Amino acid sequence: MKKPKRAKISQCMIVKNEEKNMEQALSWGKGVVSEQIVVDTGSTDRTVEIAQKLGATVYHFDWIDDFSAAKNFAISKANCEWIAFLDADEYFTKEDGNKLLSLLNQIQDYNCEAVATGLINLDDDGSIISVDTHIRIFRNRPDLRYCNRIHEHLDKGGKKILAWDAAKDLSIYHTGYGKSVVQEKLEEGRNIRMIQAELAEHPDNYEMWSYLGNEYMGLHKWEKAEDAYRKAVERIPEDKKGDYSVTTSEVYFRLLEMLAIHPVVDEPELLQVYKQAVEGWPQEGDYDYLMSRFYVGNHRYQEGEHFLRQGLEKLEKFGATFKSGTLSAKITEAYEMLAICCYHNGNPGECVRLATALLKENPYMTNTVMIMISAFRDDMKKTGKGREGALEVAAFLERSFYNFGQLKDKLLILKIAMAVDYPELAQVMKEFFRPEELQLAKL
Repeated sequence: MKKPKRAKISQCMIVKNEEKNMEQALSWGKGVVSEQIVVDTGSTDRTVEIAQKLGATVYHFDWIDDFSAAKNFAISKANCEWIAFLDADEYFTKEDGNKLLSLLNQIQDYNCEAVATGLINLDDDGSIISVDTHIRIFRNRPDLRYCNRIHEHLDKGGKKILAWDAAKDLSIYHTGYGKSVVQEKLEEGRNIRMIQAELAEHPDNYEMWSYLGNEYMGLHKWEKAEDAYRKAVERIPEDKKGDYSVTTSEVYFRLLEMLAIHPVVDEPELLQVYKQAVEGWPQEGDYDYLMSRFYVGNHRYQEGEHFLRQGLEKLEKFGATFKSGTLSAKITEAYEMLAICCYHNGNPGECVRLATALLKENPYMTNTVMIMISAFRDDMKKTGKGREGALEVAAFLERSFYNFGQLKDKLLILKIAMAVDYPELAQVMKEFFRPEELQLAKL
């Protein structure tokens, strides 16, 4: 019996002064890829030395202010049938790297040209900022090449790329959104220069207008950012509506974000832009999440709950592949906000249910604990239960989430009971303290 052909992968990247990232960038591919190709565009640090030491083949490419040109040069050096093109600040976990190879072996004979994976953007602390879907894995074919000087993307002559959806199974981690890295790139001004060069040649390029808005937003040049986003949405072709990407659906999200943080919010315009966004991209939950934040921030909890539930329903129904990246990354915050809305909208039972689910995952979410105890306080006032009710609340909290033999846990509940003006619970909690603990906590 003939053995199935094993998939082989060329790992490619272009780099400049990435010595701090090179080991991680190349290590995930060991035992997974068949070759590692690094194209250096002018490093002055130890990037090349480290890459060669780790076994990569290094080529040099004179930088010409064109990311696509450099990436396509790297592709031209690849010998395998599949290419994994990750940046130096991106990596798979070892587990996902092995899963990638297994997947490619399974789909070798399928009619697909690429693999879409999750892309998890991390901040300096390793916390998740957002979750996106990107194509970094594709077949080594002459019709698949990068386009655009900057914010380059894989292109097939304008035709749709047939991608296998592996976003739920495979994720690339991206560390390039750390504050220091982002600020350095913004202050350098290189991106704006390259984007403006593209726009000088193609003034109706909606993608470049959207990226220009992102640059200005990062520099806190709000008016310029808003103007660029408006120009982007004006130029999005009709046939791109329903196409969920950073240069279509996400541009409306950015424009909504700009309108929502304006010092004087024009609510009718905000709602009009939201309506246009939903008409074009009805599966996008991020629009609803952003609107809910706006209304909750203005203590309008009925509207806040309405939009939150819509966004969460879309996320559950349509998933997060190429859409709802912000909502899926902030899912805990979203449910916490929903619990707050339920409390203010007179639905304490739903508030407690949501808060319970959240605290089962993390019992130290202070805002969630606060809103739950506030709901209990209100309920006990209605039923006329004083100390008896407080004892029931304390017993529930200890049974469900906390150990009141630990100072940390009982101090948390005591302080929150005092903060939300629930004196009966505060008194019950003090009875869990030894005299020296009360003195130590200055209570």
